[in-house]
Amino acid sequence: MIQTTRRELDVPVDTRSLAPLRDFVREVLAEGKLGPRVSRQVVIAIDEACSSIILNAKEHGASGSLRLLIDIDPTRVKISIADTANDYDMGDVTREELLKEFTRSKKYELGTFLIRRVVDEFTYVFRKGFQSELEMIKFLYEGTEPQAN
Repeated sequence: MIQTTRRELDVPVDTRSLAPLRDFVREVLAEGKLGPRVSRQVVIAIDEACSSIILNAKEHGASGSLRLLIDIDPTRVKISIADTANDYDMGDVTREELLKEFTRSKKYELGTFLIRRVVDEFTYVFRKGFQSELEMIKFLYEGTEPQAN
């Protein structure tokens, strides 16, 4: 039986935070008594999202913090990832630089694909200079899950 669980972790936006984040996620999901398939899917979605946020911040020399909130109840797993590392100046971007950035950013498409494949709802709110927030919801189904997931 799935238990109601709500846990939060704040870490610096730094690649060294990735391992503690993964450990925290696994611990919370085990505490919530989710099945192994759903747990694996949620770990993948959270890992992809946190990795992208942290690597993007590192690439731009940004610092800040990342807050991960996992809220589990019998009907769904809700994940909220908020970061304060988005306050960096891109400066004047030329057309060539923009095209190069667009081409380079395709490497993150697999992560976005995996997240959208795993979760049922996905929203992102960007607030430059403030806190940006990604929210993902994975619904828990009685018996068998839909084939699309």
